[in-house]
Amino acid sequence: MSATLFASGFKKNLRALSGYALGMVFYVWLFIWVFPSFAGSRGLNLLLRDLPQGLLRVLGYSVGVSNLSGFLGGEFYSLLYLLIMGVYAVFSASRLMAHLIDNRSMAYLLASPVSRGRVATTQAMVLVSGVLVIGGITTAGGLLGAHWFAPHASLPAGPFLALNLVGILLFAVVAAYSFLFSCIAPDERSALGLSAAVTLLMYGIHVVGDLSSRVQWLAHLSLFTAFNSQQLIHGQGPVLADSLGLAAGAIVLLAVAVALFQRRQLSL
Repeated sequence: MSATLFASGFKKNLRALSGYALGMVFYVWLFIWVFPSFAGSRGLNLLLRDLPQGLLRVLGYSVGVSNLSGFLGGEFYSLLYLLIMGVYAVFSASRLMAHLIDNRSMAYLLASPVSRGRVATTQAMVLVSGVLVIGGITTAGGLLGAHWFAPHASLPAGPFLALNLVGILLFAVVAAYSFLFSCIAPDERSALGLSAAVTLLMYGIHVVGDLSSRVQWLAHLSLFTAFNSQQLIHGQGPVLADSLGLAAGAIVLLAVAVALFQRRQLSL
């Protein structure tokens, strides 16, 4: 990796990165702030009790809403968190590699005294560091928000940290295969399309598997099954095994992406 190139790439990515991170903190604070108005309501839990279990799993309310942990798991981490992190991972991967190839900016990077492999590795590290920064700021924001806006609510730090760790690693994998597509796709549009299609397909498989017990096995084919927000935020689930598997997957995908980029014929 090139430290100079990393600093330059991270600086160029900082504006977009700040927007995503601040947006995540704003939304998690918003949900924490409105939680007290839901906490005393029995109506929501009664409504959730009458819904099918499959739909509750999709919505992130498989264990109801009795505390701040369950509320955040259902309202924020089951959809909005996935959406924001997914958009960042897919678009940033394309911007850091396929976009540079398309507009021929990659020629300037490759003309520097840095090998093609180091260029690709550095861009990959800029991408992954962005996922880590957004995830880390969201984690800190959630803990601070709970302390400031809902000091009497229950948000155990350990399970909350585990939830965010698995989320960060999940989207490191999404970023990694998006980066792989950016390294091999003929243009930026194709890279974006492939990355978005695979991500939506995996999420769709996860939803279908949760909705029907007859095809529940489908959920095991999706990365998103590892991110069961309700289980994780309540201290349940194989956190260590899932974390190691996701980390290994991200590393392998990025290594393959760098290797393929080194062998790619570029007309710059």
